[in-house]
Amino acid sequence: AEGMDPQQRLALEVAWEALENAAIAPDSLHGKKLGVFMGVSTNDYVRLRQQLGAVEDVNAYQFYGETSFVAGRIAYTLGSRGPAVVLDTSCSSSLVALHQACNSLRSRESELALAGGVNLILSPYGFILVSKLRAVAPDGRCK
Repeated sequence: AEGMDPQQRLALEVAWEALENAAIAPDSLHGKKLGVFMGVSTNDYVRLRQQLGAVEDVNAYQFYGETSFVAGRIAYTLGSRGPAVVLDTSCSSSLVALHQACNSLRSRESELALAGGVNLILSPYGFILVSKLRAVAPDGRCK
C-alpha cells in the first residue's frame, strides 16, 4: 500500500463502505456482473512521485497510480466480472459515471453497479492552470 495512489486507496475504502451500508457482503459479489463506474480527473500523486523520486526507487506498483486503474482495482478486489470503467469529463466525471452505471443496469449489462468518483488535489498546479484559463468562478465556488 506504500506505493498505492491515495485516490485508489480512498476509492477502495469508500466502495467497501458503500457495500457495507447496503448490507451487501463483498464476498457475495465474486463472479457476479457488478459494474464499477468511477469518475477520476486528476493524477497528481503519480506526477509528484515522478518529480520527487529517484528512478531507482520506482517499483511496479507505482504504475497502478494511473487513473485508468481505479475501477479495475475495485472490480478485481471484489472478483466481479462486469464492466470496470473510468471516466474523465473533468468536473462532471462522477455524474457521468453515475449515468453510465444507470445505463448499464437498464441494459442488463450489470446486475449491480457501484458508481462514484475520486479527486484528490495534491498539487496547486492544476488549480493554477484552470484559474489562468478562467475556468474557475471568480468567487472560487463550484457552480
